[in-house]
Amino acid sequence: MAAQSTLQVVTKTVQKSIAWKSGYTVEINCEKAEIDVEAVSAGNNTVTVKADLTARHPQLDSAKYDLAAWKFVTSTVGKKIYIRAYIGLPSGRSLPNSNLKAKITVRVPMECPVTLSNKFGKARLEHLNGAVRLTGEFCAFTLVDLQGGVQVESQYGNVDGRQLSGQVELRTKRSAVALSGLSGNCNVHSEYGTVSVEAGSQTGNLYIQSNKGDVTVETGSLPRHNINLFATYGEVKVPAKPHFETGTSGSTKQASLQQGTGRPQISVETTFGKITVQ
Repeated sequence: MAAQSTLQVVTKTVQKSIAWKSGYTVEINCEKAEIDVEAVSAGNNTVTVKADLTARHPQLDSAKYDLAAWKFVTSTVGKKIYIRAYIGLPSGRSLPNSNLKAKITVRVPMECPVTLSNKFGKARLEHLNGAVRLTGEFCAFTLVDLQGGVQVESQYGNVDGRQLSGQVELRTKRSAVALSGLSGNCNVHSEYGTVSVEAGSQTGNLYIQSNKGDVTVETGSLPRHNINLFATYGEVKVPAKPHFETGTSGSTKQASLQQGTGRPQISVETTFGKITVQ
């Protein structure tokens, strides 16, 4: 059996501070990155960025050579602060042989809106009040204690959200979605992935549309919502209490719980999937 080679790790660390004013937004665009975005202390009008850029290769010279492929850029244009980490190669240079990774920590004023795009990595955002817009491919998102609106488009990356107070809009493909602690309205459009949502006493209207994936909604024993479920070429499973009206229309199984006017709504539609309320 051949002996395993020891990886040589070369790291370049970059730190920057950028002045921020009310009305400014931060836009983060990365690849192969692990990104953390969190709030600075109240009254601090500065965006701080720390980037650890690494290259791993069995040969130290190769790791050092490939580290130069990392490009890290910050700039302010108008009212946008741009943060970019990407792999840039001059014409004629071969692709890096090293394993390239970036760990980026961004601290922003609590009210600052954030737009983030990442491929082949993960991102965590927490304790923010500004609106958040996220796009990812093969990027897992963890969202904790966000007070503003949240928009996510994710392919091949799971979305885990907890304590989200604003409007939530998710579009996912081949991703698992898990949401809890929702205080506003929520719309989820999912393809080829599971969706699990906790609909508690503070949750607003909830709409889930799923294609080729199972959906689970946790309402507790005394749901405050009116509920409508439609599973085409699928199944519907509801608890014995409270009593749901159930039936079938063509290829669609249905279940409904109506508790009077003025209540928030839960509507779930699936195609080739199972709906479970518990």
